[in-house]
Amino acid sequence: MIFPTLFPRARRPARFALLLACLAAPAFSHAGAQPIARTAASAQGSADGADMRAREALASETNRYLQACDYKALEALYQRIRGAGQRTPSGIWKQALFYNQLRGFGQWSTDAAYWDTVQTRVRAWRKQYPTSVPARLFEAYMLFKRAEANRGSGYYDTLTEQQRRDLGEGSAAAMRVLEAAQALAAKADDAEWHRAMLNVFPYTNQFTQALYQEKIGAAMVRYPHYHEAYFTAAGFSMAHWNGAPDAVEQLALSLNKAGGKEQGAMYARLYWYMDQSAYKGKIFERSQADWPTMRASFETLVAQYPDPWNLNAYAYFACLANDAGAMAPVLARLGQQVDLRAWGEHGAATHARCAAITVADPHFDSKQAAARKVRLRRLLGETMQYAAAQRARKEYKEELETLHKAEELDRAMGWVSMPVQYKLALAFFTLKRYEEAVSALSAGLGAQAAFPDAYWMRGRALEALGRKDQARDDFDKGARYLRQALPGAWAGLNATQRANVAEMQRKFLEYGFETPSFPAN
Repeated sequence: MIFPTLFPRARRPARFALLLACLAAPAFSHAGAQPIARTAASAQGSADGADMRAREALASETNRYLQACDYKALEALYQRIRGAGQRTPSGIWKQALFYNQLRGFGQWSTDAAYWDTVQTRVRAWRKQYPTSVPARLFEAYMLFKRAEANRGSGYYDTLTEQQRRDLGEGSAAAMRVLEAAQALAAKADDAEWHRAMLNVFPYTNQFTQALYQEKIGAAMVRYPHYHEAYFTAAGFSMAHWNGAPDAVEQLALSLNKAGGKEQGAMYARLYWYMDQSAYKGKIFERSQADWPTMRASFETLVAQYPDPWNLNAYAYFACLANDAGAMAPVLARLGQQVDLRAWGEHGAATHARCAAITVADPHFDSKQAAARKVRLRRLLGETMQYAAAQRARKEYKEELETLHKAEELDRAMGWVSMPVQYKLALAFFTLKRYEEAVSALSAGLGAQAAFPDAYWMRGRALEALGRKDQARDDFDKGARYLRQALPGAWAGLNATQRANVAEMQRKFLEYGFETPSFPAN
C-alpha cells in the first residue's frame, strides 16, 4: 500500500527549551500562542468577523494553558466549550478547535529526549486528572505525532525498515491509549475520541477499508455532525488508501441524511473541506460531487449559520458549478464582506472571474445533465478498476458488492452492458453461485450477442448445474463466434488474452467444436 506523504521532520531548539522551562517552572511560562493552523475546523470560519475572533481567542487560550502546563485551566476551558451546543458563528464546534491545538502541539522532531519531555508532560496531566478525556487524547496524539516524525516524509514504499517499525509501534501505542479511553470518552460524551480513532487507525497493521468503514459507521451512530471526524474519514476513504471510487460521495450522502441540527448541511461541509484539502478547485471534475445536491445543502447551511464565511463558500462553489443564477443573490447578500480565502488557492483571481459573470447560462440545466453523465461514466470506469483490484486480492465477496454498484451505474445511464455483466458472472462463478452467473450472462448477451467468452462462461455455469444439453448449445455458439473473430483479432491479442482463448478452445473441443489455431508468437 502507498501511504500519502506526511509532514516533513523539523527541529526547533528554541521551542524545546521553552518546553523544558515549562516543566521546570510552569507558573512563570507565558509563551505566545501559535498562529492558527488552517486545518479542518479552523479552515471553516470567517476571516475578520466574530467567527475569526472567537477562534483566535480559543486557540490562544488553549495554547497559553498548554505552554504553561496549566492543566486545571485546560480542564476548566474544556468543560466550558465542550458539546455540540458550543459553536462559533459559522457553526464550528469549539471543542474541535480546542482539540486542534492539542493535536498541533509539539515539534516534528526525531530527538528521543524531546519526546521524553513531552511524555513527562502527558503523565503530569493524567496524574492530576486521572479521568480526563482530553489528557488521554493528548497522549494518543503525541504518541502518534512522534511516530509520524520518526517515519519521515516520503511515501511508504521508500521508508527504511526502522521507519516502518517506528510508525507501526507508535500507531499501535496510540491505539492502545485510545482503546483504554473509549469508556471514559463515551461517558463524557466526547466526539473527539472518534476523530482520533479515525486518524490513527489507518497507520496500524490492522487497517483495511472494510474495518475503517465500520469505524466510520460507529462514529455516525453517535455523532453524525462532528465535522472533524468526517473530514478525517473522507481523506482516508480516497483511492490512495484503497477506498472505493464512490466512498467520499456515499459518506457525504449518508451524513446529509443523518438526523439532528445539521441534517441536510453536511454534504456541503464535507465537500467544502475536500475541495480545500484534495480537489483544489476541481471538485466537479475530480469527484462525484453533485451540484444540485450541494446547492440545496448550502441553502440549509447558510440558513442555520448565515456567517459571511459560509456565504463566501456558497458563492465560490456556485461559480465552480457555473451556476450564476445561484451565485448572484449570494454575492449580493455578501456585499463588501468578501473573504478571498474562501475562494480557493487563487482567491482574488477566482473571485474576480466569478463576479464578472452577470448573466445566467440559459443552457445551464442541460449542461448539468451532461456533466452528470460524464461523472457517471468516469465512476463506472473507476468502479470496474476497483473491482479488478479486489479480485486480484481474492476479495471475491467485496468484488461482487462493487460490481453490483457498477450494474446500478449501468442502469442509471439507461443500458445493460456486457463488460459489467460478464465480470458480475465471473464473480458469481467464483463463489459457485451458478444460477446467478447464468442470469448475468443472459442479460449481457441480450446487449451483445456476438461475444464468445460469454457463451463459454455461461456454458460452464450450466455444466456446473448439470444442464449439459444447454451447456453444449452455448459452447456451440461460442465456438462459432470465436471462429468468426479469431482470424482478424489474433494478432492484436496480448499473452493473457491468448491464454484465455486457449482455455476456451479446450472446452469447446471437449464438446467436439473445433476452432482455428495460430502460432504462439
